Amino acid sequence: MALIDNDLLSIQEARILLEHADESVKVLESLPAPIIDDFLAHLREALLPKAAQYARLAYEESDYCDPSDEAQLSTWVLTDLLDDVLHEVPVQKIVYGPHGSSEVRLPKGVVVSLLPDWLSVPTMLSQLVSAVRSKSPIVFSADARVHETCGIVLDDVVQVAEFCHYPLDAIGYLGTCCTEGEQWVCDQSCVKVVIDSRENFSEHRHRAEGKDVYYASLGNNPVFVESTADLAACADEIVAGKSFCYGMLPGSEQSVVVEAAIDARMQEELRRRSCYFLSDEEADRLVEALFMRDGRPYRELIGKSAFDLARRVDISVPETTKVLVVEKPYVSERSFFSKAKYGPVLSYYVEDNWRDACEKCIELILNSGHGNALSIFSKDPEVVRQFILKKPVGRVLVNVGTGLGSIGCHSDLPKTLTITGWDCATTSELGVTYADFVRRRQVGIGPHDEARSLLGRAAGCDHTPVATKIRSPNPADLSAKAGAATAPASDDVAQEPVDWFSRVLEAMRDNQEKE
Repeated sequence: MALIDNDLLSIQEARILLEHADESVKVLESLPAPIIDDFLAHLREALLPKAAQYARLAYEESDYCDPSDEAQLSTWVLTDLLDDVLHEVPVQKIVYGPHGSSEVRLPKGVVVSLLPDWLSVPTMLSQLVSAVRSKSPIVFSADARVHETCGIVLDDVVQVAEFCHYPLDAIGYLGTCCTEGEQWVCDQSCVKVVIDSRENFSEHRHRAEGKDVYYASLGNNPVFVESTADLAACADEIVAGKSFCYGMLPGSEQSVVVEAAIDARMQEELRRRSCYFLSDEEADRLVEALFMRDGRPYRELIGKSAFDLARRVDISVPETTKVLVVEKPYVSERSFFSKAKYGPVLSYYVEDNWRDACEKCIELILNSGHGNALSIFSKDPEVVRQFILKKPVGRVLVNVGTGLGSIGCHSDLPKTLTITGWDCATTSELGVTYADFVRRRQVGIGPHDEARSLLGRAAGCDHTPVATKIRSPNPADLSAKAGAATAPASDDVAQEPVDWFSRVLEAMRDNQEKE
């Protein structure tokens, strides 16, 4: 029986994918903007009806998160996030910059994305739309836990890309799941952006020379509730964010710090929203089930419901329980509850005043690093100002939870599903958005009107062909096309163009003839 060396096979596949992606850079540069927008529109139309199916497949393969919540997240990506990306300034367009001078945005180049084991489909789609809009080739890789599901989604994406005449080499997927192949492709000089969403469980560290590297994480995100806060609205936000996808949202709330004057009222509001406060003995049983001795979470208990977690450690809670809450008097490096918790579990701290609460939040942020997000609920402008200025985090949410606020769902922050902190990215603290797929080139001119007029005429030069009008694919057409591909060619039947550019030209000719 022949043995297959998956390490070498993975590296070989990675080499081929990267060669094709690198070659597609020039192709994408000359690709007309209408084809980009047409592809994104068809992606939305083709994938939206399948959001629930993808979520169910991901859950069955990984056993992580709530499939109904994940389906909602994919729908949000294909609607709200995609709309925001479409309103961004496109690449290769000369525009006025923020300081009055002109600039042009250009693609950074080849992007490699290492997908997480949870929320992998919406994360992949969010990065894909930014890559397509920015004319950036992107190569995805997924762990064994979600490998098959991500492959199915990418197959559907490639089918739409082929239909819309988008170059297939610009979308890659590492079919042989192996660490060596991933490491090799991330370290190559032609790769300009690496997005590692693996939570550093395997301690990937990639060569950053000549590229931008982002390390995404949930973060140890505290929420401070000050005495002037609207407690009902605060409890709504905290429970909605921490229970969504069973606590696995990027930037999900990890701890709540409350002023002593409102402690009893805040606990009552949380209980009304199906939060269960654990006793010390119950908390000890839970921590033994969730964490190994070195502090790493047990992978099999990540992304489980609050009721499921309680059942596994023989704690009797109502089936409607959304979040388990553990009261703690202090922050400790040895306390696992002072760190990020990969599920619907919150730590709860009480402080005498907002200044002590401020210090507690800093302790929590520094205890496990990353500095992703902090949320403050208050109506006192001075308290809000102090929290905004003093906390070592990439983003501060005011009267909005960190879970739904950090991704830009309940806030005006840029929409993203890839959250980074101050010490987890080489170039950004705000997470990976469309802006991280492009680089800005400044354009300077002299003080004369003639120079400004020349630049204006240059910006108006648009050699984009007439937009092609392509109908949406339907299953019958695609099945017929697949059958025709396997049938022998007939001399009386016109053959399909052999490359994407020929198909573009043919679609343009057909469009002009119809007009």
